[in-house]
Amino acid sequence: MIHQLVYYSRNVVAGNDRSMLMNLRDIVSASQRNNSRDGITGFLIFDKTWFIQVLEGDQAQVSSTYTRIARDPRHTSATILDARNVQGRSFPNWTMGGAMRTPEVEEIYLQHGIGSFIDPTRLTSGKVVALALDLQAFDAAKRQTQRLAS
Repeated sequence: MIHQLVYYSRNVVAGNDRSMLMNLRDIVSASQRNNSRDGITGFLIFDKTWFIQVLEGDQAQVSSTYTRIARDPRHTSATILDARNVQGRSFPNWTMGGAMRTPEVEEIYLQHGIGSFIDPTRLTSGKVVALALDLQAFDAAKRQTQRLAS
């Protein structure tokens, strides 16, 4: 069994899209190092207002990772949507994938019934995981196209 925790928090990092993207890269890079060490996988969804994240792994490691994340000053009001045991990892190859909401992926959000802004209080953990899987698939397809073009 794998423990899966889904939470959201309010982004308090100021700045334009470029600084947001740089911040996301910093978060994902640090997460990849820490999560690789701790056996955690997952996915981070990110916009100007919210962080929504899926964490997966051993229950004790997921709990300590969430506790560390909740203390990070780049966000506030961390709220757990769901914490449960699941049969397997949804993101087995991602020590931490991440996707900033951009016009390029807007259609994916719309397919999941998420309009011009995310209201995480109205999301279920299942919807978050499904959105993250679709964002991951979009990213993988984009990378594959870039590899074929080069």
